[in-house]
Amino acid sequence: MKRIDPLRLTWLIARTDLALTFKDRSTVVWAFIMPFVFIFVFGQFGNSSGPSGASATITVENNDRGPLGDDLINTLRRENIALVDSLAAGADAVRTLVIPDDFSEKVFSRERTAVYLRKNEGSNAQAGETAAIAIARGLIKVVSALLEIENGMIGAGSPYLSVSGDSLNGNLQMVIDNMPAGGVMLESRIDSLMARDPGVLIDSELAGRGVEPPGGFQGSVPGNLVMFVLMMMAFGGVTLVIERKSRVLMRIGVSPAGRREIVAGKLLGRMMLGSLQILVLLVAGRYIFGINLGNAIPALVVLMLSFAFCAGGFSILFGSLFSNPDQVSGFAVITTLAMSALGGCWWPLEIVSEPFRIVAFLLPTGWAMDGIHKLISFGYGFSSVVTHIVVLLLFGLVFMAIAAKRLKLHD
Repeated sequence: MKRIDPLRLTWLIARTDLALTFKDRSTVVWAFIMPFVFIFVFGQFGNSSGPSGASATITVENNDRGPLGDDLINTLRRENIALVDSLAAGADAVRTLVIPDDFSEKVFSRERTAVYLRKNEGSNAQAGETAAIAIARGLIKVVSALLEIENGMIGAGSPYLSVSGDSLNGNLQMVIDNMPAGGVMLESRIDSLMARDPGVLIDSELAGRGVEPPGGFQGSVPGNLVMFVLMMMAFGGVTLVIERKSRVLMRIGVSPAGRREIVAGKLLGRMMLGSLQILVLLVAGRYIFGINLGNAIPALVVLMLSFAFCAGGFSILFGSLFSNPDQVSGFAVITTLAMSALGGCWWPLEIVSEPFRIVAFLLPTGWAMDGIHKLISFGYGFSSVVTHIVVLLLFGLVFMAIAAKRLKLHD
């Protein structure tokens, strides 16, 4: 009898397994439709921003009777925030800058005064800090301009401003009250000082790479990709149990294909399904949801193939552990959701505590998610995910070793 090439047998088993998988319409739904639904829904979280990409939005309530309220607002317009002068009917302000009616008068008179930043409960804390810093910078610029005007008037011998020892006599409000057209002159001088370019520029950049937790679709696409690939692989164990109980595996086993070809063929078939899922979801993530895939595409491909191998081994393991298809289904749901949550598919690992990060790296989902984000969210290269690739391959080999030992061709 002519011996058939083992590689050809493995390919035939894999191709047949994949074809039978796609005969079940639920496969298409759960492998390719439901991930899009989950990506769209969860991608809405953390995906919003202010107008023109501003990092914070402030509604302005300027009650000031003098010019400094407007000067402060004009200064804020040059910051990385979005100012809203009025809200649509029924809309609530997320955070509001309130400038009191006597703001200019008290500043000119060198009296203590305050502006107020009201923030709604539940508003973004980071955006609130950005807004507060921008307001502080604006106030410093306004006060600096006034100090320069005062120094100039003192040097010119103004009767309303003088220095006696360590004390300053008079103030700008006296200039406005007693000097003809003093208010107009002062306002014009302030405007010219506020409009000029700063004498000193501070250029800041990250000393390394940014590690801001990925949000929106940048976090949702990889998370749901890993979760649904793993879920489809876990549910693939149901098919293996059914084939074992119906003695399909036994009939394959008495053909020229042996146990090795059966296991390898089943693994290859599941890897092909997982790889197809990964390809579709990454392409959709790039061209439909607009995520960044990074600059190390070859590294991403190798990482994803390693995860597909790991998930395929996981599927064979599930099919070897149970003898009842219902048991496989129940444990598949519980196991997939637990591994997804703990592995960073539902929220970034960068925001969880150290104990949860340790747990995440005991699971293949944690290594997969961390590797994906190193490449597509933080811009790292191939060398950063070598360990991730090796660990995922080792997970797959362990799953396969246990599955090969436990798998029976019939019950």
